[in-house]
Amino acid sequence: MRETQGGTANGSGAVDSAKVKEIAAVWGKLPEKERARALVELTRGMPAKDRAVIEGYFKELQKKSNK
Repeated sequence: MRETQGGTANGSGAVDSAKVKEIAAVWGKLPEKERARALVELTRGMPAKDRAVIEGYFKELQKKSNK
């Protein structure tokens, strides 16, 4: 339940690019639950605008993997 609550929007907005690449490489193969968990981990503590960018990136990956 804790993971579904919004952040404080006072994080640095920094993203671990290695982690993003690692998750992006297997994104289409992950079950829905794992994708949701990965997004929460990647965006934890980010301001809403930065979180939206990361979430949008992974939504586009999902669209491409469904083709």
